[in-house]
Amino acid sequence: MTEQAGSERQAMRVPVLDGFRGVAILGVVVVHILVLSGALDTPGSALNVAVFGLFGNVIDAFFIISGFVLFLPVVLRNGHFGSLRTFAVGRAARLLPAYWLSLAVALGLIALAPLSPVTGFPGFGSVALHLGALQTPARLVVDLPQGFGLNGPVWMISLMVGFYAVLPLVARPYFRHPLAGLALAALITVGWKEAVTIFGGELGALNGQAPAIARLIAVDQLPGWTFSFALGMTGAWAYVRLVRSGRNRERIARRAPAVLALGAIVYLGFAYLYGRSAATVNPIVAGSFARESSLVSIGSSASRAVLMAAVVVGPLWLRRPFQSRPARRLGGISYGLYLGHVMIGLYAGLLLGLPTDGSVAAVLLWLAIVVPASLLYGEASARLVERPAARLARRVERRPDRAPSGPAVASP
Repeated sequence: MTEQAGSERQAMRVPVLDGFRGVAILGVVVVHILVLSGALDTPGSALNVAVFGLFGNVIDAFFIISGFVLFLPVVLRNGHFGSLRTFAVGRAARLLPAYWLSLAVALGLIALAPLSPVTGFPGFGSVALHLGALQTPARLVVDLPQGFGLNGPVWMISLMVGFYAVLPLVARPYFRHPLAGLALAALITVGWKEAVTIFGGELGALNGQAPAIARLIAVDQLPGWTFSFALGMTGAWAYVRLVRSGRNRERIARRAPAVLALGAIVYLGFAYLYGRSAATVNPIVAGSFARESSLVSIGSSASRAVLMAAVVVGPLWLRRPFQSRPARRLGGISYGLYLGHVMIGLYAGLLLGLPTDGSVAAVLLWLAIVVPASLLYGEASARLVERPAARLARRVERRPDRAPSGPAVASP
């Protein structure tokens, strides 16, 4: 690697992204614990509106970050995607070992102590679809419990795999037209959601579900999140342009707090709309129900991306909370934490008889038990599975191939 390439690589590091992941995973865990403890069992309550408004769609941040991190190397290579083998090996090592571990844990728990009648040992087809990360699209045509009925958050893994598959195909044209690409992504997301609304009956006929349930399954498929991934990709393009342009970054940093304040007002407006919609239904499906709205989805994602961008280019005091060691460490174990916390919560509730009356005492008890156990699971997943897999992938990546040359970029 040349000295110039190494300097640019260092300049493009965005440490706050790990902090963003840490904050986002906290939001996910808090929402699920509130659901498990019964705190959100009163549809339409102010608490439901506030919780779902502020945290109910925080999963969106992971998709924006993924779009940014994975498209950044393409931008640094001026549109060259690089080695497809290296990309595939790196992505597989990042995603699959920890995911397969969570599936093995779920199957072991179901075999030893099924949460009857909620869970029973799944059939071969269900296991095969989950191993192939096809569970979410498969639900369009078959009645398939996510995570074997025990670990619903694994729905996201199918979307990540889908994004990995699509990115090499669109990277070069997207680099050439990043603003048009963002506009097209918005049209895809809106078009998909509107089609889901119109053809709910036909979707229900495919998988045997009621039209309302079929719509909820369809709305969270990959096309419904295209705009979120694209926001990250266009953000990567804009960030590199900013760094390479030599413009006065201090002046931009001084303006960032004002942008953040204005963006926060817009964000809170869409958060309220999201929360008001989500609060009207069962908490289990609240997020998907609120995401049926194209306006709310696009507005929430765009305003969230503006807030994240303002922090990234903002002054040190604005970035410091996300660059702190605790926030970045939490972000470093966020994947395992995401994959394990619901299983831990369900079995903690069963084995310890945790209260589900939604009281403050109940919520605090759930938090005191589930959060530390989930953090331990996330740390174990990172140390024993994710980091060794990443090291192995880097050894494989060093083997020569015929990929186009370009600046080296660290795998996220």
